[in-house]
Amino acid sequence: MAPFTRWLPASPERSSDIVIEIAGGGNGELAKGTTALEQGLADQGLEVLAQTERLDGIGPATSVRLRVSVDTLSSTGSGCDVLVYLGRKLPPRNSFHLQRGSLLLCDARSMPDALPPAIPEGVIVYPVPFADLHQRHGRRSEKEVIAIGVLAHLLGMPEEVIRRRLRPDFRTKYFDIGVNWASKHVQKRDICAFPSPPLHPHRQVILNSHQVVGLGLEMGNCNCGPVCVQHLEQSPEEWIGEHVSISWNNIASPMTRNFMAQEVYRNSHADILALMGVHDPTMVSGGDAQKKPRILVPADFPDALRCMVEARRLAQANTPVWVIMDDRLTCRSQSVPVSVLEEVAGTAAQLEGTRDPSKACAPDWLCRSEREGDAAADVGFVTWGASQGVVREAVAFCRSFGLKVAALYPKVLRPLPTEDLRAFSETVNRLIVVEPDRALPYTRLIAAATSLRLASIVPEPGQPLTPMDIFLREDLGGRPAR
Repeated sequence: MAPFTRWLPASPERSSDIVIEIAGGGNGELAKGTTALEQGLADQGLEVLAQTERLDGIGPATSVRLRVSVDTLSSTGSGCDVLVYLGRKLPPRNSFHLQRGSLLLCDARSMPDALPPAIPEGVIVYPVPFADLHQRHGRRSEKEVIAIGVLAHLLGMPEEVIRRRLRPDFRTKYFDIGVNWASKHVQKRDICAFPSPPLHPHRQVILNSHQVVGLGLEMGNCNCGPVCVQHLEQSPEEWIGEHVSISWNNIASPMTRNFMAQEVYRNSHADILALMGVHDPTMVSGGDAQKKPRILVPADFPDALRCMVEARRLAQANTPVWVIMDDRLTCRSQSVPVSVLEEVAGTAAQLEGTRDPSKACAPDWLCRSEREGDAAADVGFVTWGASQGVVREAVAFCRSFGLKVAALYPKVLRPLPTEDLRAFSETVNRLIVVEPDRALPYTRLIAAATSLRLASIVPEPGQPLTPMDIFLREDLGGRPAR
């Protein structure tokens, strides 16, 4: 069965997205080495979503999964079109899900006489002397930048778009080393390229989770006045840098005492349930020691910014609130249209100008759980957080095959939207909770609060859930709630 990505070979006019994985660096610099590539792609108006992973679950980042598309992205997809492997030895298993037509760039030193048996037949292999190149030129930590140069040449990315984004400037030297080597020694054996930029690109900026939290704390509280949005329109990256730096100075201000932005949440999603039973007196004002915070769980970065602006409104109205970004979001960078920043900044400014925040209406996207899919479905999926993106693509894929499926995407974890869940369950034959990990936190929560019959879909140990996983497991019926 074909994966979600448009596998190579593919003609440029048919290719709408490409998935690239750069892995095996192991020195903590891997994510930094891809930043210029992400920014350069966003400059061209392409959608970019990058996920940093630890291949063994511990230690520094050893894998960056990058998906690029001309269309809006919801997840990092399934499979891998291009793998750049920088480690000393190729892994024995096909853990990157290569298949016929995928490209593999690996260090010439690690290239065995034959590929590991798990690597499918038909993978196109390019041995590259990554180790020799970086040792010859003296900086061990820049091997990833050399690899970006080789990759840019191979896939036809305009080199100057990346070169002008490299910081600090000395990295351009190592990028050029990769480009020059590839131009002399790499012979393209197939048609492969990044997606063609849109004819009328909209302006994009790359954000990481730290910047999203900073902007969420500062929007509407920066005292910039009416020139704030104008500054954003003229110089988006300068505006972001200024507002993020201001926000951390104001983190303990009285305005944020009722509002907690929980950015780093890496242990287990089951800990969210523990949070729901924990009372933090610093989150409560007005002497109400029994008041429990509302918990918002965004699906992506635009969603997180909107949630944080709403959280500020609730906090000003003496309603304690937490915004929790799960671990898939905290290890992510993503392109965000400048128009989204303008929208959120404008909303924040309006709320700050409201004398009585408690009378300001909550937006529809927060009050109601979002539903998509068939009105009457055989299978209905429910999930919170970053898993929503995976489910969105799985639902679209299932429906393209004629399956009747639907999905419910709540934004609020506390109070649990029990009425939305019950109403949704009445329109589907089977209700399946898509879990972020194997501890079944959301299944347990729904089961404890309702009498609904539930099944669960969970990721494989140590692996993130993909849209293809949901499509393939749907016929199995998932796992019953414990």
